[in-house]
Amino acid sequence: MAMESAPSTLFVTRYFWPELIGSAPFTSDIAEWLARHGRPTTVLSGLPHYPSPEVFPGYRDGRRKRETVGSVTVERVRSGAPRNASALWRIVNEADFLVRGLGALASGRVSRHPVVLALCPSILCVTLGLAARQRGGLCVAIVHDIQSGLAERLGMGSGRLGAVMRAAERLMLNRVDLVVVLSEEMRDQLRGIGVTTPIEVVPLWVDTDHIQPIEPETRSVVKVLYSGNLGRKQGLGQVVEMAEQLALQRPEIEIELRGNGNQVEALAAEIAQRRLGNVKLAELRPNEDLARALCAGDIHLVPQNPQAAAFAVPSKVYNIMAVGRPFVATALPNSTLWHLQRQSDAFLCVPPNDPSTFAEAVVKLADNERLRHELGRNGRAFVERHYAKPRILGNFLKRLDALVAR
Repeated sequence: MAMESAPSTLFVTRYFWPELIGSAPFTSDIAEWLARHGRPTTVLSGLPHYPSPEVFPGYRDGRRKRETVGSVTVERVRSGAPRNASALWRIVNEADFLVRGLGALASGRVSRHPVVLALCPSILCVTLGLAARQRGGLCVAIVHDIQSGLAERLGMGSGRLGAVMRAAERLMLNRVDLVVVLSEEMRDQLRGIGVTTPIEVVPLWVDTDHIQPIEPETRSVVKVLYSGNLGRKQGLGQVVEMAEQLALQRPEIEIELRGNGNQVEALAAEIAQRRLGNVKLAELRPNEDLARALCAGDIHLVPQNPQAAAFAVPSKVYNIMAVGRPFVATALPNSTLWHLQRQSDAFLCVPPNDPSTFAEAVVKLADNERLRHELGRNGRAFVERHYAKPRILGNFLKRLDALVAR
């Protein structure tokens, strides 16, 4: 499709720049990629907060309703963080975003568009995307998580609430023109709840040009790093239990948990209660310093709550591979992450909730510098071949243009 004839695009997403982790880096990449390739792009979002329970300071006064981020126009409605992490308050918060978004459409502040992208796990975000689609236009749902299954597995909603959420997901996703998912397993999950819309797999990607391996500072001890959201879904209790094992066996190995989230205070209390001098908490680094921040760890940790991650691959794994560092992941055998380990030969997988085996894997890498370098090289080569940003987003743009033309 010629650039001059490309229709404008609206991207409806709760998560966007300046949030540093979660879905925001990827939604920001998609929007900027579209805009840079001749597709005028507007983002409709709320006030940035993730993973903090509070809106970022620069946005609390409500004056930044409209801003330009790179080549993208961002329209923000005054919808911030949920009051707490319960399923009910999350739904209330998502409903607030829906109502405020509908108000922006009704007032004309945000116009309806011929092409609309909407990010899910919130099916109400997809509902807003459908409302923002022009008559005869195109709506694509980008599913980064399946909220009904996540709520049930984490015990955040009753069976009845889960059934209602599944019915809403089925209804809304069957009204869009295309569903984009991250993995084959996620596609199977949607088919299982009755989604019949065409579904395509578009995996996460990594900016291999920007994120490059950097040699760490010379040090006498091995540093183990977790970087990301400190929340329930991440299964960080496994790291604390593993650290307790290492405190007895190999106290010289340093462990750093870097991030923000609703479990920070609980983690700090647990670390203090167990008197773990080998673990410290730290803040996230800015995105422009991402490569250097990730290279600060000799070994990375990717724990997962097994109930929350049957078909998910944490986005951080591609960035860790891109900087040439190995990691140890906890995952159920035959899960998506376990399959990725076999394909890439870039990291170690251990069963979840097994602190002894988790600690053994960390020690194995700590004691074998040659193995660390080998896994790191394998990871870098793997993401260059399969998950480089131009490859993934270039293919996505071609698919979107084909849908528009048809």
